[in-house]
Amino acid sequence: MSRRSQSSLEYIATYGWAILIIVVVAALLYSMGIFSPSPSLSLSVTGLSPFTFITQQCGSGGFVLVLGNSAGSVIEIKNASIVRPSGINGSDLVGINQSVAPDSDFNLIFYNSSCPVPGVFYTVNIEINYTITTPFGPQKSISKGVISARSSIQPTLSFNEIGLPVGTAWTVTYAGETKTEPVSSISFVYIAGQRFSVKNVTIDKVSYFPSVSAGEVGNITSLYIDFIPLRDMYVSDGGSSTLSAIDTATNQVVLNISVNSNPQGVAVTPNGKFVYVTNHGNSFVSVVDTDTNTVVANVSVGINPVGVAIDPKGDTAYVTSGTKGGTLTEINTSDYAIKLSSVIGGGPIGIAVSPFSGFLYVAESTSDSVSVINASDISIIKQIPVGSYPTSVTISPDGLFAYVTNNDSNTVSVIDLSDNKVIRNISVGTGPYSAAVSPNDEVLYVVNKFSNNVYVINTSDYSLMDVINVGSEPSGVVVNPNGEYLYVSNYASSSVSVISASTYQITDTITAVKDPTGIADAASGSI
Repeated sequence: MSRRSQSSLEYIATYGWAILIIVVVAALLYSMGIFSPSPSLSLSVTGLSPFTFITQQCGSGGFVLVLGNSAGSVIEIKNASIVRPSGINGSDLVGINQSVAPDSDFNLIFYNSSCPVPGVFYTVNIEINYTITTPFGPQKSISKGVISARSSIQPTLSFNEIGLPVGTAWTVTYAGETKTEPVSSISFVYIAGQRFSVKNVTIDKVSYFPSVSAGEVGNITSLYIDFIPLRDMYVSDGGSSTLSAIDTATNQVVLNISVNSNPQGVAVTPNGKFVYVTNHGNSFVSVVDTDTNTVVANVSVGINPVGVAIDPKGDTAYVTSGTKGGTLTEINTSDYAIKLSSVIGGGPIGIAVSPFSGFLYVAESTSDSVSVINASDISIIKQIPVGSYPTSVTISPDGLFAYVTNNDSNTVSVIDLSDNKVIRNISVGTGPYSAAVSPNDEVLYVVNKFSNNVYVINTSDYSLMDVINVGSEPSGVVVNPNGEYLYVSNYASSSVSVISASTYQITDTITAVKDPTGIADAASGSI
């Protein structure tokens, strides 16, 4: 036997019992939850038996620790508390009164806390009061322990769909990653300054188009995407006090619904079930149920209401009233109750809702400005000077820009919504009154009321691509969800021009309307 082999045997004979004890103790501590390493999280766990640490997450309520039940029996958690957390903001813990089956996970949520910055080391002292089912009956117990780990959490961004049938798969591309899932919410790791796109969905020959099809995401945690089936256009007929529905498949007026006096603004809820119509001749907003084609409510707002817009979730309708003074009214779409109403002055006409920030943008005709308004309390955050007598505000589908038609200065002001500043004034025809943007964000259509035409503008360099002659005194314009056609309401010639978005040629003229002004589908609002 070599001298090295002999030395090894002597070492084992002398210290083997100690090594065996260390191995046994380590195994025992691991089984008790006192030692449970995780290199990816730099994890250290002491105590907490019979609970095991599973992972860490960033949830909607705050920072989340996911623990597991390794007791082999059902555990009823009564309450939980934390003491002296470090590296985590907040100390309110949610995770009480829940039943956890064997080998199942449960969450302890640090409510109203921000998630630790990736790489930060945090420590949490936890105490859990629970009852465990044993052969001798329920036994109350307390588990105490400490979890220390290095945060590996990345902030998440969720895309939430509205309007698709339950279980429909839809596709989102964000930061170069594409996901197709049959769920209502698709999440990604948030990366600043990245763009996204959402694809159309076709089910049983019915096409659904996303209300926001592409854009760059700001500093937000979730974005709502309304999927809109190709459906009727709705036109307000001021001369007959009716709302006309146009079948876009045949370009025929299929319905005339009596509303109130001199209807003007039109907006459709994202689910397409209700149409809100402002009646400029009095102080009412008519709400039309598209299933029954009847007026289900007449909501009293300010005198001479004009503009109307619906928020992306469909919860609230916003109405501008009064051409001399001016009010802004919020209507709850669930019960038609007035949520808020405030005098804002400036002769408000057109109104739009940002799909990202939730801010309202209102064209103030007599103050030659656009008011940026916090929808939560109708407070004016900023007033942006634009051209003379602004009449409408149109926000691009990506939520990055607003286009304001200035009726008396024959211009369109382009506002960068990242800092709410005008970056360009585009010269257009005479009396620009309303505008629409193509679903792909590439084309801006401007209706010029007194030159009887539509300017087609490239949004990348603001160059004029074409001029389309339409009827007399065009007032409203909307692009259908698939971007193939635009519809222009011609007030003085009592018609609607149907225009191909590929050739810029009028393909049809609808005449069964009377003095039309506002025009909209579920993807748009109108002045």
